[in-house]
This record gives sequence, structure tokens and C-alpha cells, in this order.
Amino acid sequence: MATAGGREDAEVDEVLEWIPERRGEVLPILAVTSANYKQVFSFWESSLRTLGYPRHKIHVVDLGELPGPHGYCTDSWRFAIDRQLQEVVSWIGNHFDEYFIHTDTDIQFFPHFMHLQCEWLKWMKEEGLDMIFMRERTEVIPDLRCGEVNAGFCLLHCNSRTRCFWQKVLQEEQAFPKMDGYPPYTDQFHLNRGLQHRLGAFPQEGAFGVRWATIPDFQCIWGMPSDEVNSAAFHHAVNTQVHLLRDCLRDCIPATLSVREKVRLQQPLVARGLSGLSGIELQEQIHRLADAVAGLRGSKQQWNPSDVKAIRRLLQEVEDKLL
Repeated sequence: MATAGGREDAEVDEVLEWIPERRGEVLPILAVTSANYKQVFSFWESSLRTLGYPRHKIHVVDLGELPGPHGYCTDSWRFAIDRQLQEVVSWIGNHFDEYFIHTDTDIQFFPHFMHLQCEWLKWMKEEGLDMIFMRERTEVIPDLRCGEVNAGFCLLHCNSRTRCFWQKVLQEEQAFPKMDGYPPYTDQFHLNRGLQHRLGAFPQEGAFGVRWATIPDFQCIWGMPSDEVNSAAFHHAVNTQVHLLRDCLRDCIPATLSVREKVRLQQPLVARGLSGLSGIELQEQIHRLADAVAGLRGSKQQWNPSDVKAIRRLLQEVEDKLL
């Protein structure tokens, strides 16, 4: 295993984390969650922390405890969807000419997310795209849903076209929150109506002249993985067919863990020495280690000696920088 400074010295302490090569500044992430999504949200949040995603780039709106019943196509679900759309419209209006990522919180991110988002952004700028999405890969009447995108992950350019587009989606959703009949439902129904997919066209062009496209299927995992584990940026963890048909959060968590382990085998941790950290990176390490220490203190497990050494080394690095 390589060590800080490239030396193969077992005595040099290291911190292991997912750190792929960065090819530019990462984008802000906007998400909306609620207390009844606590379990799946923990995967969303912890996966970003594992990647070392800058905390000031993560923006979460917590709706707290929503009234029951919970689950697919309920009033509380619709309330959360409407709030998501409101937050997207607000973000676009407040960050003109910038880019950001909007995601559901039932997603877990993997190492390739860090550099792929830079590639997506470059692609958008080169092709003049306003929005990119993941393709809807459901097995629920797929023949009737050709060209449909999933509303749970998108990268957006804040401009007048996208502002008008998402304002229209919000208005139509509030006027007619479709929650029965054939899917798609609620925001995904109105989003795809506005996108006006045309078979074979690139780029696609929707209402208000928005130009859009979809990322390749192999860059995201839907349900249980196959070959995507080598190249996936994220796993849309709970949107499997069984979850769409019935609220089954208990079944989603084991599946999510299974996917995470499969990806870890293909996208292993990278060793990184502490001495090469910048001030901001060091601060991020401190936050992550503080979270880890808090978790260890609350558990009955014995501390791993390597963890103790890494913490001591980090504290020494902090002390050296302050003196």
C-alpha cells in the first residue's frame, strides 16, 4: 500500500477514504428530506462524507416529521415533492448562471461521482445543455415509458429557460398532483410532459427551449447492480420495482448495503497521507473523524489501533499548523 510521500513505510500513519482524482471544483448539491426517510438518508449523507465532499457544498432542507400515512402517492409524499420543486425554483432564481445538482435522498454516491460530475459539466457546456438526467429504468410498464427521465437526479444550469421550465412544472404539479392511474406520478409526470422527448434527437428540446439529455445507463445503478459497479457514480437505492408497488423500506436497506459492498470491491479505498492535506481538506478530515469518534463512543466495539493512530496523527498535524 502506498503511503504519504510515496514511501512504503508501515510506520507512516494514513487515513483511508474514497478519494478519486479530482478534475475541477465539485458542484453544490441540493436535496430535501424528512424524518421518515431517516434510514435511507443516512446512506446519502454518509456516502458524501466518505467521498470527502465539501460540507459547504451540501444543502439539505429537512422537513422534519411529516404526518402519516407515509409512502408512495400519499399526501405527505406529495407535500415533500411540492417542496422539492419549490426549492429547485428558488435555487435557480438565486444562483443565475451557475450549475448545481439536485437529488432525491434515497441515493448513495460512489467514487466515480467526483470526476464524472466534472465530465458531465464539461459536456453540458460544450453542447449548450441546460439539464441532464438519469433515464427512468423502471420495469413497471416500460414499453409505455420510452424516453422518460427520473426526477430524482439532475444537473441544472440556472438560467431563464430552466427557471421558467421548473416554475411551470411546479404550477402544474400544484394544480394536478397526479397520484393515480398509470405511472409516472406527481412531479415526474409533469417534468416529462415538459421535456417533450423525441426519439433519436440530440440534444432534446423541451418547453421554453430547454436543451437536455440523459447520462449513460452504466454511470448509475438502478436496483441491484450488474456491470455498472465498475463505472457507477451513484446508486438510486430504493427506487426498485418492489418499492414502487409497496412501501418496503425494511427490504431496501439490506439491498442498499449489498450494492455498497459490491461497488467497494470494484472501486477500492485509496490511501492518503495526512501531511499532504490543505487547510480546507484538513478541516474536512477533522469533521469526518469527529463523526467517527462520536460513533465509536456510542458503540460497544473496541477501537481499532490504526484508527487511534490516525486520530493522534491528525491532532498532531492540527497542533503543528496552529503553532
